[in-house]
Amino acid sequence: MPDGRSFQHVPAPIEALHRAVTSELPGWKAQALACPPGRPRDVEERLQGARKAGVLALICPAEDGRWGVVLMRRTEDGTPHSGQLSFPGGTEERGDGGDLCATARRECWEELGVPVDEAHVVGPLTSLYIPPSDFWVQPYVAWTDRLPEFALQADEVADAFVHPLDELPDPREAWPACEVVARNRTWNVPGWPCRGTVLWGATAMMVAELRWLWGNR
Repeated sequence: MPDGRSFQHVPAPIEALHRAVTSELPGWKAQALACPPGRPRDVEERLQGARKAGVLALICPAEDGRWGVVLMRRTEDGTPHSGQLSFPGGTEERGDGGDLCATARRECWEELGVPVDEAHVVGPLTSLYIPPSDFWVQPYVAWTDRLPEFALQADEVADAFVHPLDELPDPREAWPACEVVARNRTWNVPGWPCRGTVLWGATAMMVAELRWLWGNR
């Protein structure tokens, strides 16, 4: 949804979200609501050597018609984010032409079988460094007017679903503590129950900013 593009046929909630995303983002104020304790702040030295990735927060109607966001659960493969909830996305590739939004849209198609046209991109959220995997991640928001039909990339994605945005923590409120198991340890971290597991970590921090913007359209 580039600047200057007509908003004809765009639902009013998405038009309002576009205005919120393209104004001043809350950034760390929102991300901190779901930030695990002890997580290092993003600093320039880390970002310079980090690998780049793009992820897509796809907004669409849930089964009951309420607006929701697509989340996926990664397979249990022993990697740093094994089994965790995330947005579709991944590492920048040469064919993406240095465009991390193109990376995010490509990965959404490869991982979930859901095509996203450039015209349906609302805009970027605040970028985030992920210490366990040494990625600098740029999230983008996009939308579709129908519930996607998922065709999962089985070796990477165990599940995908739409979680209603109004069933996430309220904007500007800290996320409650949840118990999760990661890297052979049990952690108490800010999180939210979703589909029998817990949304936490970097994806929760991105979702917290999205929820802030959605709730303050």
